[in-house]
Amino acid sequence: MIKVVRADERHLVENDAINGYWIFSYSDYLDMKNTHFGDLKVFNDEVLKAGKFYKPESVNDKEIVTIVLEGELNHEDSTGAKETLKAGDVQVLSSGSGVTFTNMNMSGKDIHLIRMWIDPLMQNMKPACRMNNFDIDSHKNELVPIAGHGYPGALKLRANTSVYLSKLDTGKVIELLTDISRYVFIYVLEGEVTACGEKLGDNDQIRINQNDDIVIKADNDAFFILVDATGNY
Repeated sequence: MIKVVRADERHLVENDAINGYWIFSYSDYLDMKNTHFGDLKVFNDEVLKAGKFYKPESVNDKEIVTIVLEGELNHEDSTGAKETLKAGDVQVLSSGSGVTFTNMNMSGKDIHLIRMWIDPLMQNMKPACRMNNFDIDSHKNELVPIAGHGYPGALKLRANTSVYLSKLDTGKVIELLTDISRYVFIYVLEGEVTACGEKLGDNDQIRINQNDDIVIKADNDAFFILVDATGNY
């Protein structure tokens, strides 16, 4: 199965605090044909406006991945974590048995960020919060694991899922081994790529569940997120 979703097909969200797009059903957006892709349950591409904040959320049994692309995000949660995430920072909040958290923009500039929720391998674990910075520019033309299992430097993810960032120069190709048990989601942040023969531009996405390996080529300099998940479609 290969499904391409174009940028203009995303669910637009505009309110006092955020402008952005919710890729799967979330909050008051419900589409029963678009609730998740494997264990990837939430993928939000958002701009949090200057001086605004997200309302506190209480979540159980989700791995919450936050990637800051531009700006500075202030985070607080019931594990006791108080962190400022800057561009290039990635945070994994394992909600486990339950955690309450909020994210705030205390600066004078908008923040561009990606928020993901992923189903964990086990439920009711002790909550934990982890953060690291990733210099993707120094690892061009490769898949850089930012969260997952067994990757040096990557944040631990309590799930059978790996999250990657990649910047490819024009003409460069990378390949991912996969099979029908995996649900591979690619979201293009900038540029143009061809994945599995499908051409993707800015903010396009592709959802792949197949036995054939995945070949990604940059048609122009490109920056993208790849999530390699398990679970049921």
